[in-house]
Amino acid sequence: MRARLKLTGILISTVVLTAMTANRVTADEQAGRVEVSHANSTHLTLYPDKTLVRQQFKVLPGPDGSLVVEGMADDWEDDSLELEYIKDKQGLVPASLTWHRGGLDRDHLYNRLVGKSVELVGGGLNVPVQGVLLSYDSGMGLVQGNNGRQYLVDWNDPQGIRLASREQVFLEKDYQTRLIARFPELDGTDQLRLSYITPSIRYSSHYRMTLDDDGKARIELTALLNNNTETDYNNADIKLVAGDMGRPNVGYAHKMVRANAASPMPGQESQRVGEVMVIPLPKDQTKLTPFSWQQMTLYKEDQIALDHYYQLDVNGRSYSGRGSDLQRPRLNYRFKAGRDLPAGEVRILESTGDGTVIISGNAMIPQTTKGDYAHLAMGEALTVRVERKRVDSQQREKELITRWQAVVFNDSDEEVTLMMTDRDHSLIKLEDVKGGTLEQTDTIKVKVPVKSKKTLTYTSAYTR
Repeated sequence: MRARLKLTGILISTVVLTAMTANRVTADEQAGRVEVSHANSTHLTLYPDKTLVRQQFKVLPGPDGSLVVEGMADDWEDDSLELEYIKDKQGLVPASLTWHRGGLDRDHLYNRLVGKSVELVGGGLNVPVQGVLLSYDSGMGLVQGNNGRQYLVDWNDPQGIRLASREQVFLEKDYQTRLIARFPELDGTDQLRLSYITPSIRYSSHYRMTLDDDGKARIELTALLNNNTETDYNNADIKLVAGDMGRPNVGYAHKMVRANAASPMPGQESQRVGEVMVIPLPKDQTKLTPFSWQQMTLYKEDQIALDHYYQLDVNGRSYSGRGSDLQRPRLNYRFKAGRDLPAGEVRILESTGDGTVIISGNAMIPQTTKGDYAHLAMGEALTVRVERKRVDSQQREKELITRWQAVVFNDSDEEVTLMMTDRDHSLIKLEDVKGGTLEQTDTIKVKVPVKSKKTLTYTSAYTR
């Protein structure tokens, strides 16, 4: 009985010692390893073609000073990678930083089999042959068979011998993305920061404008977010950046880093950073799960006062016709922006007489500052046409003087406004306008009643 108790005590001590050792190993692995989906904080700054990812972790390197980071998107931009510990607002960079991008790389995996037991199949072999892979290089392998023969395996030969491992050789680290950093002299901090840019996360924005019968409109701006990675960003702080960023430069990159770290005030719609707009997304409405698409509304406004007019652009001096020239202006809409608007495509929806909703046009909204007019240029008009002809032309000192006549036809059921602009670069001014009003030195405004036409005459002066 004592012997049994003694043996039981030995077994219990062994189990406890094994458990303590296992816990110590697990702690060491945890200290020297971090998974990007387990970040303490994540900030994502989304652009139409990429995303700036900035994450912070609370982790220490392993006993040898090494740290492994796993789970990153495997297509990050090489020159965007930053990994450092933060101490007293200073960055402590690693002594070395190497990485392996995810995916199945043939040469990397087969090199792992060198010296391992393998089995050869196919390629005319009647039975599988067991052996050891002696060497591998660029798609060619040399195997020493247990039968005393050597086999040359060519992976580029579709009918050749194939090779299989007879033992478990490949680990997750062999086909998953991972960074390996060394911090041999780290002291006094466990705050790790990771930053990189990936095109696997991006967004696009689109407008939808619905026209009402009373001349008002409703506009809605939606964003389509795409996370084409394996990482779950449910708890991330996400911001969208819109605007003309021009060519990348270091100053702008640092400016965007500071903007990304800023916390918007409650109810704040967007921030202006330099010449771009930064739009924060509410955390409780955003679930950026792996390999997902998500649509969300960024802005909506009803009962917008919408102006519409027809725009005809001409190049007077380059006109070569001898007779009349029939031209079709383009329908334009404009409205005053109630907030900063990013540039984007807009789809126009409109109801027919029997209530059927149709897509009546597509346009682009340019980037518009709050309080300015947003202009939408539609397609060519169907019911409004302009018949224009040159009456005469003469030289006067250093100027070319041309007299014009234009007839504006309106076959629609409402009065229309036509804006005709001479875009010729040599134009000095338009003058002697009859049948319309001169809005600017190069633009004439004409109003045409329902189902009628109006004749316009004017003179244009060009430099010779």
